[in-house]
Amino acid sequence: MPGISVIIPTHDRPQLLPGAIESARAAGSDIEIIVVDDASVDETASVCRALTGIKYVRLNRNQGAAGARNAGLMMSEAEFVSFLDDDDLRLPNSLDAQRDLLVQNTEAAFACGGIAIANQDYQLTGEVVAPRYPSGDVFWQIMELDFPVMGLSSLIRKESLLHVGLLRRHLIGIDDWDIFTRLAEIYPAVVTTEAVGVYRYPTRHSGQGSSARAAQLRRVFRHQLELLKLPRAQSASGKQRRMVRRRLRVRIADTSLWNAAQRLPYGDFDQVSENILLAMQLSPTRAISSRGPRRILDAFAAKRRTAIN
Repeated sequence: MPGISVIIPTHDRPQLLPGAIESARAAGSDIEIIVVDDASVDETASVCRALTGIKYVRLNRNQGAAGARNAGLMMSEAEFVSFLDDDDLRLPNSLDAQRDLLVQNTEAAFACGGIAIANQDYQLTGEVVAPRYPSGDVFWQIMELDFPVMGLSSLIRKESLLHVGLLRRHLIGIDDWDIFTRLAEIYPAVVTTEAVGVYRYPTRHSGQGSSARAAQLRRVFRHQLELLKLPRAQSASGKQRRMVRRRLRVRIADTSLWNAAQRLPYGDFDQVSENILLAMQLSPTRAISSRGPRRILDAFAAKRRTAIN
């Protein structure tokens, strides 16, 4: 029986698969790699048949990322599981290191590390996004979107995952945030700040679901109302729940303004307007304060200076 199952959902991106698979192999020993072909209509099936050392699962109907992950989870045989998107990379030995942490911390449901950011060509930007809270109870931090966690950065105890339920297909783009919130409601987490994976930052034309930032953040804001119905959240005071709701509102507004600043220099005006509109809807005072517009104008000016030089 393998020690770790790495589940890689894929759809119509066969050129990226070999890199993701090889990174999973280098990330640990005793690895089971499960590639879930989410009803691809290109040469993905033939590419997968040519690859050795993987368990290939093909879905006849497109189930989305969460559905494909669930299918892979049902096929997995290991005690620990990790989700890896087909365009992301695991860093060498990172899975073994996280498994050791979970073996040492038997109460924890998942181990979470940092994420190194790369451009579309996998060139590292130098930015590492990592949790800034210690190991233990991280429920409220995840609930408030103040704890960066995703499948790429985590190794999960399969027993704990099955206990809280499968990933939810209807939560497009935020199914990982939902499942980690539900895990953290019951179990502690083990946290490290070291990067364990490489995240390929999305662009408007990259074909990544996460490129639709404003829509994704809007779903987060709406779904938090459901997560606040979890037993642990309901046991908190009404004042605390309102504070958590307010913090998420401000965080999403700030993130939306940052997203707008990032996309404006590239002429992605639809994304810029969508993010500014979302910030205005959630926190008008935040959006019209000097900090918000100044950030956007500074990003645009910096891009212009780079182009001139």
